[in-house]
Amino acid sequence: MGDPRDFRKRLDALNRKPLLRPEKSRGEVDDVRRRVRKLRRHGPQAAVEPILYRRDLPRGEPRAQRERVRSGRHVVFEDAVAGTEVRAPNGGSAFVVVARVADYGEKWAALCGAFRDGLRDEDSGVRRRVSALCGTEPVAPGDVIFMDLESTGLAGTSLFLIGVMDWEGDGLVVRQYFARDYSEESAVISLFLDRVARKKLLVSFNGKSFDLPYVRVRAATNRVPFRVAAAHLDLLHECRRAWRHVLPDCRLATLESRICGRPRHSDIPGCEIPAAYHAFVRTGNAVEIVEILEHNMRDLVTLADLMMRLPEAT
Repeated sequence: MGDPRDFRKRLDALNRKPLLRPEKSRGEVDDVRRRVRKLRRHGPQAAVEPILYRRDLPRGEPRAQRERVRSGRHVVFEDAVAGTEVRAPNGGSAFVVVARVADYGEKWAALCGAFRDGLRDEDSGVRRRVSALCGTEPVAPGDVIFMDLESTGLAGTSLFLIGVMDWEGDGLVVRQYFARDYSEESAVISLFLDRVARKKLLVSFNGKSFDLPYVRVRAATNRVPFRVAAAHLDLLHECRRAWRHVLPDCRLATLESRICGRPRHSDIPGCEIPAAYHAFVRTGNAVEIVEILEHNMRDLVTLADLMMRLPEAT
């Protein structure tokens, strides 16, 4: 039998990086054991911080991101974000931000009217498209819900924000279910699924491949029952069919700028959102959480705008 060190070197080469040494993983296991002992000693009501694993934490933050947070002022979340703490059906609480789309200007108010009229007009293309997905049963504005989520990364890491938009009263209303720390993820998922359960049509952008499967995995991780019976309109596929030959790509930012005529300025890049959330949990500075909530809301409004601009289905 050869030298064990040579065998480890071959494994490191196949892994393309050094394998995790036993002494490094031992500290993480000991930390979990310490917290379990604390829970047993003080009972289930003890204030024990959520157990986090290294794989759920960011490997590094973009330098510009770190410098922007470091140089900015400290913003207290409760002072900067108007919302309420809401109890979830499956237990726990999350922070919910509610905003009426029409309050943000005449163009957005006009979009609400176009959405309402498009679903009520029997001859409109959007009504025919929705009816084809949902069957012969009429679909009212209040039967449709839009979704967009923000997570801490990829490959099943925790999510911290699910934004939804649906019709309420006389206009579109955005609800953003936000986890103020990692422990509130379960409540965010529960509140979202409870809202979707009342709808006939779910509208997303790449939701069939990413958003909804992501929520399903995180729901299973948090032991939240996952039931979504609504029909699903994925606008990514619809937009590709409609504009892939006239646009350089069909990213949401490109569609918003070129099709909706509404380019964004000074918007937080999506790749920086996970690190910004981790920084908020670590420091309590909500300066970039305000930007993330705005980013999420604009994504939702853009979904409704794109839905109304789709060409006639063939």
